[in-house]
Amino acid sequence: MTVFRPGRRSGRRRYRPGRLLSRGSRLSMWAGLLIGIGVYVLFGIVPAAGNVIISFTDYTGLPGAPVHNVGFSNYSSMGTTQSAGFTPAVVATVVFVLAVTIAQNALALLLAHRLSGQGRMAAAGRVLVFLPIALGVTIVGLIWILVFDPQQGPAASLFGAVGVHSAFFGASGWAMPLVIFVQVWQNAGFSTLVFIGGLRAIDPQIYEAAGIDGIRPWQRLRRITFPLLAPAVTANVLLAVVGAFTTYNLIYVLTDGQYGTQTLGMLAFNAAFGSFQANLGYGAAVTVVLFVLTLIVALPLMALLRYRERRLLGTS
Repeated sequence: MTVFRPGRRSGRRRYRPGRLLSRGSRLSMWAGLLIGIGVYVLFGIVPAAGNVIISFTDYTGLPGAPVHNVGFSNYSSMGTTQSAGFTPAVVATVVFVLAVTIAQNALALLLAHRLSGQGRMAAAGRVLVFLPIALGVTIVGLIWILVFDPQQGPAASLFGAVGVHSAFFGASGWAMPLVIFVQVWQNAGFSTLVFIGGLRAIDPQIYEAAGIDGIRPWQRLRRITFPLLAPAVTANVLLAVVGAFTTYNLIYVLTDGQYGTQTLGMLAFNAAFGSFQANLGYGAAVTVVLFVLTLIVALPLMALLRYRERRLLGTS
């Protein structure tokens, strides 16, 4: 006969996660964690700290050239006649970030709505929209340079048929819109997949109940789909904003920052590596300003979007 003793727990024994791992497994886990932290510190934190230090010098990168501490002169020269390109670069960056974020997410949401099905055509469409990301920046840039070649490109022939002639990436009125277009074209596929994941996470019974209540398709999209896609919207908007702020390599391939396309990223690159009179100190200072500007925009935006999620989804 089993006697129940009040001081002893009944039922199955509870295990803490750490008890399920042997000593060797725990050591391997901590070793892997420390290696990952070490790699991040070595290739992330240390270069970032070095960049901040260089921003207070006149370092040019030339072997044997003297390096002097110039204090905040690299920062104070921004926006003055000594650095006339800073203010236009800020304006170009703001235009680029806003246009890319809006266009990329609008296009991705439309594509996700059309490609979220289970059929073969939908699967093939998902592969096609994701393909530009796999191609790489250089290949994507070269493809569109050939397409918009002002002499023999198909775009020149198409626009020429309606009487429009331009140098495209070599024209001030065309360069920035085309760079925005290529940026969106390359990255919309990833945003599309995020939106597709958000659409598939919505319970189909919600739509069935809406159909029974007689809710029209547009009302269903506005009252059900958009609110329940709030987490996907947060992720895509933040990724688009940060990605647009830090983009310089695609602009470098397409226009080299000329014709009104010199963003802060391109300004930093050109200052550091774009001429024989390179000024890595000033280029580093521009990257620090770009990092701070990205934080100023991204952190409040993230807080706003997370608040929107909680309000729409009714979570605390």
